[in-house]
Amino acid sequence: MTLSAQSYMFVPGYVVFWLLFILALVLFSQRAYRLVRFLRLGQGDDRLDRVGTRLGGMMAYVFLQVCSLRRVSLRDRAGLGHFFIFWGFVLFSLNYLVFIFVGEGLGLSHALRDNPLFLALALVVDIAGLFILAALIWAAARRYIVRPPRLEPSAEAGIILAVISFLMVAHYLIEGFGFNIIGDPMASYTPVGRTVAGMVSGFSPGAQVTLYWVVWWLHYLFILGFLVYIPRSKHLHLPAAPFNIFFRSRGPKGALVPIELETAESFGVGKVEAFTWKQLLDGYACTQCGRCQASCPAWISQKALNPKEVIHDIKEHLLEVGPALLTGSEPQRPDLVGAVVAEEAIWDCTTCRACQEECPVLIEHIQKLQDMRRFLVLEQAKIPEAAEGALRSIETRGHPWRGTTSTRTDWTEGLEVKLMAQDAQVDYLFWVGCTGALEERNMKVAASLARLLGKAGISFGILGTEETCCGDPARRLGNEYLFQTQVQRNIELFQNYGVKKIVTACPHCFNTIKNEYPQFGGNFDIIHHSQLIAELLDQGRLKLTGGPDQVVTYHDSCYLGRHNDIFDPPRQALQGISGLRLVEMERRRRGAFCCGAGGGHMWMEESAGTRINQLRTREALESGAGIVATACPFCLQMFEEGIGALGAESTLKARDLTELVEAAGQ
Repeated sequence: MTLSAQSYMFVPGYVVFWLLFILALVLFSQRAYRLVRFLRLGQGDDRLDRVGTRLGGMMAYVFLQVCSLRRVSLRDRAGLGHFFIFWGFVLFSLNYLVFIFVGEGLGLSHALRDNPLFLALALVVDIAGLFILAALIWAAARRYIVRPPRLEPSAEAGIILAVISFLMVAHYLIEGFGFNIIGDPMASYTPVGRTVAGMVSGFSPGAQVTLYWVVWWLHYLFILGFLVYIPRSKHLHLPAAPFNIFFRSRGPKGALVPIELETAESFGVGKVEAFTWKQLLDGYACTQCGRCQASCPAWISQKALNPKEVIHDIKEHLLEVGPALLTGSEPQRPDLVGAVVAEEAIWDCTTCRACQEECPVLIEHIQKLQDMRRFLVLEQAKIPEAAEGALRSIETRGHPWRGTTSTRTDWTEGLEVKLMAQDAQVDYLFWVGCTGALEERNMKVAASLARLLGKAGISFGILGTEETCCGDPARRLGNEYLFQTQVQRNIELFQNYGVKKIVTACPHCFNTIKNEYPQFGGNFDIIHHSQLIAELLDQGRLKLTGGPDQVVTYHDSCYLGRHNDIFDPPRQALQGISGLRLVEMERRRRGAFCCGAGGGHMWMEESAGTRINQLRTREALESGAGIVATACPFCLQMFEEGIGALGAESTLKARDLTELVEAAGQ
């Protein structure tokens, strides 16, 4: 692959070779050590449980490029290009280690040329270089010519593309000149290098020797320069991403981390060092690929929030104030909340989890934004007026709906529904939820579900006036204290009645009770109504007689889908209805677009851009369906509003899947 070190690299060359290598390694290590010290400024976070599972997941994500490849589509092939560039990086790193540092640096080139394993590596690398060059050309065109909105042209990206391109070209030139000079037997294993040898054969032997060493040393300097540059550039993600994936959250996707209220000295995150070390590591690992922003409903609807910029700005802020913090002094710095990350951006998040679903290096955006919300609410008493009213209503009335005149049992009128206070010996506690019990449109859904459960022979009871908010709005709006108060009250109530199994039609209540109540000792078997209905249909306990022909599209609720991986049961329930044809929206399942109500936005006004629910309603209209089916009271209400705002009442209707199933069973 290269000339014999014994023939062409004399003692001064060896000395320079290793001095340069040691210098580059020192500069790399010095920067890496400093970056680790910055991470240690953050708070503790135990991420060393289930080491084997973490290691296996890291290997799959990194070496199989799981996150990149599963996002490849006809519209976006970025993951495929990244796959080739990544594996080219791996193969060429191994190649450099073997043929440069072992072959040339230790003078073992002749031994390597006789080893079948290393000859095979030479062949693989020779072919891989062509794929890498093709991927680089495509990447450059995509970033600078046909650039998608999520990518920004940057000097750093251009430098990296240029450096890697030079290394590929230099690799082939070194092969070509080397083959011509010494008749290298490896030529038969490197067809591209052999072709290049023919292309440069017109140079005189002396010129080829000179050019060989000029290119060889430039090649070596670029490799070492790349090593030094990586931890000082946006490509810090190359060494950081595997660690970030290893230390990924292993808890429920829909659960936020609680605050230890009794021992906490402050609430939320108002300074960068109040983040955990893992949250800071997220910044190092960010590739700035823009996948998160491209899927964020706030960014798409022209709000202030850009999840990519939030992660990037926190990292840059850490690098700016970190040196002073390491000395123990308080640096002059802008406010993290307000200046580094705008308050509007913090409140724009709907907690839909699309950003985290799309992130190829498993960055955890939501917890950071929620921690900064907690700081605003609990430390600075700053909260949008409408959201503040919802929290005050929970405190005084046990639910977030300020204007309702309904009671929690009005929806049961004309139905035979037991109260748990009268008879707690039931199959399920039907957790109706604040929206299902108190908002007129969703009261119809609660009644419909009650009738279906009765037809299936399921005994259930409700808490009635004893039911109070599950706490989801309080936690997502940043009031952890109010959330924990609600949780403790509800857990005690469930335990008093001996509740074991719960059914609910609200994904937000489902997620909170399933994933967050266990943080406080509340472990209950809860099922979403879409799951239970699908089970009852499969068991034959619900009989459907069919209905008129209708085209229906199903909207995946964020808290049912991305947060809890429930995608098929709602569709199975709908597909059990004869005469119903299910069509899909372009953005569906894990890639579904948010309705705009999550993260407390059910009780907040959108002050900028386009309303998120109108964007999603347009997608439902584009599907050609006459009905958009939901499995969430928030989504149902947002679609009703969106349909009205777009004047599409004659074209599209919003229905809960319970209503469709009940209608088909009559």
